[in-house]
Amino acid sequence: MKRAPNGTMSCRGLLAALGLVFAATGVQAQDWKPTRHVEFLSGSGAGSNSDGVIRTVERLLQAHKLIEVTSSVVNKPGAGGNIAWMWLNQQPGDGYNITLITGNLISNYISGRSTLHPTDLACTAQLFSEYTAVGVRADSPIKDAKDLMARWRTDPAALSVSVGTAFGGSGHIALALAMKDAGADPKKMKAVVFKAFSQGLAALYGGHVDMVANPHSSFLAPLREGKMRVLAIAAPQRLGGDLATIPTWKELGVDAEIEAFRAMAGPKTLGKPQIAFWESALKRMVQTQEWKEMLEKRAWVDRFSGAQGCQGGLKRQYEQMHAGLAALGLAKN
Repeated sequence: MKRAPNGTMSCRGLLAALGLVFAATGVQAQDWKPTRHVEFLSGSGAGSNSDGVIRTVERLLQAHKLIEVTSSVVNKPGAGGNIAWMWLNQQPGDGYNITLITGNLISNYISGRSTLHPTDLACTAQLFSEYTAVGVRADSPIKDAKDLMARWRTDPAALSVSVGTAFGGSGHIALALAMKDAGADPKKMKAVVFKAFSQGLAALYGGHVDMVANPHSSFLAPLREGKMRVLAIAAPQRLGGDLATIPTWKELGVDAEIEAFRAMAGPKTLGKPQIAFWESALKRMVQTQEWKEMLEKRAWVDRFSGAQGCQGGLKRQYEQMHAGLAALGLAKN
């Protein structure tokens, strides 16, 4: 490297050296931000739980000026989110198409309903988690979770349960694991699918099904109205608020923990600068008071982590869901 006559580094040499340092530290990778319209892709219909999450994310990012361009939510529902995710993975990894991923991304692949592997989308951040709960009508003869397991051992097909919008979802899997620990055959479970949780709840109130399995936040309103009792939650420890008195399957000696994963992701080809931007923006979003109030109101469990932690969460949930789908005889991958 050339030096000035007094032995110091020349201006040109100094600039070259600084360029090498910046390149090595990846500072340049942090410079990207969207400069045109961004689309947030919803894999479910307008008004659904998942759609509400991504609309909340888009609204808060705009309200707090965490993105400086226009944005909108675009719905591509169908096939348990798979239509939206397959479409997304065909888009360029330029950061202008972002989606919400749920456990269906994993169960679709394990059950053979999709060729899209969970790692075929690029995580930018995990937002929060929910855990599957099982509930009965307030006047149900099923007293508690231990009574439920005893009934399963006697006749695993005697009780019907709404397991969500597709077979093999988190509700179905959590009950399969619980049945297996109870000594009953999960394949004999009398599972029923409805297009929406509201339909499954109406069937429960009408006496057409005996139980409903769904992420825990969906039970808050029926609990407060005194219309339901929740028997158990597939969480690692008890939750707070209105759900504080509900036991976990784990404390009942049952190995049935299922995390309902909520994360943001882009196509597999999403570049490192784009991942860095969205991870940073989402991290700042979850620190807002509005987001914290939303977590408390809906009993969502704060499990925020960046891109690397998000990938770890996908791996953890893959293992949980594979065990449950295998017990149901639905695992093909």
